[in-house]
Amino acid sequence: MEKILLIRLSSLGDIVLTTPAIRAIRAHFPNAYIAMLVAKQSADILQQNPHLNEIIEFNRSAKDKDTGEMLRIIRILRQRKFGVTFDFQRKFRTELLMYFSGASERVGKGKLCTIRVPEQGNKHAIEHYFDLLHAAGIPAENRQLELFLAESERADVQHAFEEAGIAEMELKVGLFPGAGWKLREWMPERFAAIGDRLVKHFKAQVIIFGGPKEIDLVNTVSNLMNEPAIPFAGKLHIRQLTACIERCDLFLTNDTGPMHIASAVGTPTVALFGPGNHIRFQPLGDSHTVIRHDVPCSPCKQFTDKCKDNICMKQISVDEVWNSICQIIE
Repeated sequence: MEKILLIRLSSLGDIVLTTPAIRAIRAHFPNAYIAMLVAKQSADILQQNPHLNEIIEFNRSAKDKDTGEMLRIIRILRQRKFGVTFDFQRKFRTELLMYFSGASERVGKGKLCTIRVPEQGNKHAIEHYFDLLHAAGIPAENRQLELFLAESERADVQHAFEEAGIAEMELKVGLFPGAGWKLREWMPERFAAIGDRLVKHFKAQVIIFGGPKEIDLVNTVSNLMNEPAIPFAGKLHIRQLTACIERCDLFLTNDTGPMHIASAVGTPTVALFGPGNHIRFQPLGDSHTVIRHDVPCSPCKQFTDKCKDNICMKQISVDEVWNSICQIIE
């Protein structure tokens, strides 16, 4: 049996973006044992994926992640005796993990790889992942993201919605005002303005989502609204959030992981891009709309804190977001 290891230790959205590559590898090796090494903080998003035999978790929060955690993972990888590895991360740490796994075929970017595939051009992240597969002789064309939920998870969210007074037959619009990087966040008062218009014009049920660190932000947006909204922050783990987004009819979001989740579960999305690279990370497909302004400094250096005016997000107006939403709903 072919034993294949895939590596992506980065954030939630980056892992969701690997799902087309995972599917393509499984199609090419239907009987292989395929494992994926991912960050522990985001590993749950891959549960129920039928193309994976195993999910191996790397704890990026471990105090000794550069020594003890690396050695622990290397021992696990060597025990599995992988023959082929793919480094979707393309960093020195993941290249070392590939090398010390003992795999004879290592597909990635660096000098320790047996098949070296440098990143070429500014194109979508999925295409960069496909470049690795193509170099190893694996066909890949379908760029559709996919996530898998159990019916029990969907039932739990349906119950949570019912308890919150969210009616099944009414228009449900999810807002996600947070982001992993503060400069990617559109202004809370503008999210609130969109929420008010949705309730007034479409009698929509506005659900405001956020993680444990975004409770204050979600409450701020809710309190800024004149119309009623339903805050859902700090209560949901990532799979519950996925099931919630799947039940929404529309999702308005910043450039962040849940944007990719919405794309994967088929919820039409309006995505607001500022400092991030929209060519690399935009949601793909006709049901999604990207709103951004071409300012000279965008995309800017990842996770910089030097920007003082956040002009790329401030130039996105309430009216243009509203017009895009109306086109989708109507």
